[in-house]
Amino acid sequence: MIQDFDEDVLPALLDWRTRDDAGALVTLVRKTRSGPRPLGAQLAVSVRGEVVGLISGGCVEGGIAEEARAAMTEGRNRFARFGEGSRYVDLRMPCGGSIDVYVDATVATGTLADVAEAVAARRAAVLATDTATGETRVEAPQEGDDAAFATAELVWPTESLFRRLHRPPPRLILAGRGPIVPLAAQMGALNGYRVEVLTDDSHVAGQTAPACAAPVRGTGPGDVGAVAIDPATAVVTLFHDHDVELPLLRRALESPAFHIGALGSQTTQAARLARLADEGYSEQALTRIEGPAGVPIHAANPAEIATSIIAGVIRAYRAGRPPVTAARDRPEM
Repeated sequence: MIQDFDEDVLPALLDWRTRDDAGALVTLVRKTRSGPRPLGAQLAVSVRGEVVGLISGGCVEGGIAEEARAAMTEGRNRFARFGEGSRYVDLRMPCGGSIDVYVDATVATGTLADVAEAVAARRAAVLATDTATGETRVEAPQEGDDAAFATAELVWPTESLFRRLHRPPPRLILAGRGPIVPLAAQMGALNGYRVEVLTDDSHVAGQTAPACAAPVRGTGPGDVGAVAIDPATAVVTLFHDHDVELPLLRRALESPAFHIGALGSQTTQAARLARLADEGYSEQALTRIEGPAGVPIHAANPAEIATSIIAGVIRAYRAGRPPVTAARDRPEM
């Protein structure tokens, strides 16, 4: 088995459908104990045994892949259990308990493409699967699905129907100068964020470009105004000249960004907030700016500071997600 990881498995699955006219989508739909992955975690499995994604932390992916290949051969979808009560007695869950996955080998390629297209355009989309009939269709997002993180990724509205919400990937906008910027860009990209950088430093622009999902822009009014900030976007400013950061901070405060961070000491943060307060921003609005940006780890060099900053972004992103218990478990099978 050849396994890679990507949170969004649909692009790989669509590639395999084009290449082999086959490929299965596997979704974690139930678990009886804690585990490393939330309900709704997915795998894509090719007819050749290639795997993208992660469901168990690596414990049972080989068995899942075999179930998926068998489902492709039969042309029928199926449930499979691993752990307690599974027929795979040699594949155990180190955390105990069991997991149930649903293997969808018959979902239409066009249906997958519609969801992938919506996600690429930064819109939420839902795959609704009727396990009684084997049909999977695209549904319009329900209220709140596209606005925030308060909706669970997987729910069972009925005993035989589950909805898997596909959100756009998180975006990280970094603006600034100096060595922290390219390091933070690399770490953000490594963690699955779509990184965009604003800088007027040509050296920094060249270093960050490989990690960016869009061309590096400058820091002028037109560049800042063109930045798209949705609820899945974090904004972090990394300037030592703090007058330069203000246009982007204003833009972020007026947006639904899930996180705003700004480099600088506590003294700098106090001065920053006082200036924005004088401009009319409320105390409640200004609490959105994390400064100094990042998780306090006593960082002492650019790489450590970048690590702290990205950790702060991840903390904010995950804090907005519902607990996995928000997704109602399917009744015992």
